[in-house]
Amino acid sequence: MALRIGRSRLPVLLDSKGMTQAQLAQRLNLSDSFVSKVVRGEKRLSLIKSREAAIILNCYMDDLYEWIDIEEGKR
Repeated sequence: MALRIGRSRLPVLLDSKGMTQAQLAQRLNLSDSFVSKVVRGEKRLSLIKSREAAIILNCYMDDLYEWIDIEEGKR
């Protein structure tokens, strides 16, 4: 199986928790602009920050992004 990271699911997760990008950025000790870039797919959270975000959002780290099976179309 070969996977690649798809788009960020942060907007959906933040909305479900009633939290803003700025609030998440503050809790993660990141800049608002960095979190905005993560949401737009221009940057990715580090492993540590992904774990911290998952704890804050009460989800699994896998839930932070869509996952695309790049081998699915080859069969």
